[in-house]
Amino acid sequence: MDDASSTTDAVGIVSTVASVVSAFIAGITLFTVYIAALQLASQNRMYRLGLSWRAIGPWKQKVASSSYFGLRRKVSVPVVSISSLLSRVPNPDLEDGPNNVQAKASWVTFMQALGMDPESPPEEKDLYEMQDASELVNGVIPMPWEGKNLVAICSILGFQSHEKRPSYQNPMPLPMQWSGPLGWLQFRSSTNACVVEFRSRMSVSDQIPHDIHRYWQDFDMPQEPHFLHSRLWNAIGGLSLAGGRALYLGGADRDKGPRDMETETAKEERTQAKLFEDLTSEDLSSENILLKLYGKKKDRPKALQRDSNRSNPSQVERGANNPGRPGILDDLLREELGKLGNTCRMKELLRPCPGLLSVAINGELADSRGLEIHTCEEHDRKYVPDDEDIDAGLYPHHIGDLYMGKDLLKLVKDALLLLRPDGFYFSPTHPLMSDLMEAYGHIEQQSNKAMQIFPDCGNTTFPAEAIHLRSAMILCNNLQSTRKTSYAVFSVNDMRILAKASHSLKPIISGNRAASGDGRDLIWAILHRPDLSGRIRESLSLGNISISQFIQATVQCNDGVLDCSSIPGLGDPLVEKSAQFSIPLVGDGEYTGLQVLAALADVFITYYWINKRWITDVAVYDWTIPQSVTMC
Repeated sequence: MDDASSTTDAVGIVSTVASVVSAFIAGITLFTVYIAALQLASQNRMYRLGLSWRAIGPWKQKVASSSYFGLRRKVSVPVVSISSLLSRVPNPDLEDGPNNVQAKASWVTFMQALGMDPESPPEEKDLYEMQDASELVNGVIPMPWEGKNLVAICSILGFQSHEKRPSYQNPMPLPMQWSGPLGWLQFRSSTNACVVEFRSRMSVSDQIPHDIHRYWQDFDMPQEPHFLHSRLWNAIGGLSLAGGRALYLGGADRDKGPRDMETETAKEERTQAKLFEDLTSEDLSSENILLKLYGKKKDRPKALQRDSNRSNPSQVERGANNPGRPGILDDLLREELGKLGNTCRMKELLRPCPGLLSVAINGELADSRGLEIHTCEEHDRKYVPDDEDIDAGLYPHHIGDLYMGKDLLKLVKDALLLLRPDGFYFSPTHPLMSDLMEAYGHIEQQSNKAMQIFPDCGNTTFPAEAIHLRSAMILCNNLQSTRKTSYAVFSVNDMRILAKASHSLKPIISGNRAASGDGRDLIWAILHRPDLSGRIRESLSLGNISISQFIQATVQCNDGVLDCSSIPGLGDPLVEKSAQFSIPLVGDGEYTGLQVLAALADVFITYYWINKRWITDVAVYDWTIPQSVTMC
């Protein structure tokens, strides 16, 4: 009896302890579930804000997904790489997305500016891939970037840094801001490493008239496969060639010439040339120019000392005493700069230099962008004084002050014919822009003097296959008028008009009529022979020939001589001006006046595009930018 009672008591005790333990475990479980529920609710509130339309705009459905009745959430963000862009034909709307999504996450606006959105056609979605997102940054879902990909994309979009000479050796200083035609990128350090935010510019109104926009609005944007390849090379100082090749015209050591020792006189002249380049390539105040030229005030010419010592030098510099006219100090400075420019003008001898990119900074830049340097034609340059004789056997050809052999001339020709408006702002490096202006310098000189490029078309009847030429000529006149009478600030839509107009001229230049020869050679002829374009325009503007007559004329080319004798008024027997132009690399054939006019219009349209360039210098941050950048 006692044993049974003891057993019953033991069982009761065990049962009671088990009940207490179960209750305790249940309490712990309930508490854990409560805490988890609070955390989940807090996280949901946080992510609800980070995943709202206000935060990420139209990417909401693409970025967030859930399962298990909403208990499991997956968040992913797009990731862009240069390799994915290079593997596909560029989207003609790249860099031109509608700027109507003011999302809190700046990467949404940046992707929108690139023309990428979650509703893109399937073939365009390969331009990015979705990747699992990390924790929120500043209350939004961040987008990760590989540093070099962000640099590469920013360089082809014309972004510029605020630093005078960006370093490729020291870590990228933070905070930092880049600016470009699309807006601003602001970099700063944070607990999440390097964080960058994008802020878009205000919408720029179209400066080309609406009637011209209406004419070209239904034309397709050109989709040339080489456009992205060309932009990547332009942003690091190279030019694209056909077949994925490239042309790189490198610089030279400012202290010692490559492979050649220089005299002290030559070194001094090169130092002056560098000084002149620095003074003219920057927007410096008069006082800063004086500091660079002379240093202390006591070392300046007396006339400059007197003007700079006046009580209010800023008024002197601006010509405040005589509004509408530069000040005396500015006049004197222009005179001094003119003297410096005349004494330091240099010829540049371009020489083959295989392996240059293997040791140059730009070789690393090309490699990081997936560009092939082994198929790049590499040349360096030697600077010689303007009055020094050039070996005509080694350098029989020149474009402006660039002297070269025939093999390089062929490459330059191919590169210039391939460089055309692509629908966005031109974004070269400063040295590349300088080289291009050697080819387009005479076009700029004509633009500086003329009020319009072509005479009014009036009632001129153009052939059906060349009807777009009339509108292209009107566009040239409008662009010239804008350049002469306004401050030209072209919108992306304006840039697209230039691309469409240039593209529409290609079949006309190639020759849809009974003409032989490669019409693109006419573009080369206009670029290589500085007086040809001026003589053509002069014959039209003086009324020696009407546009209708010009269209019906023909020009012949034999053995590198372009014979324009059939164009009335082009030759001038009174001053013994010949209508025959010697131009290397122009194939034999017959060309129509229609082709000549189309080629001239295309050259001017391309010049206006090049002239509104955004010089880029951010490529050098390839090595100094952090490997990972968070865009929020």
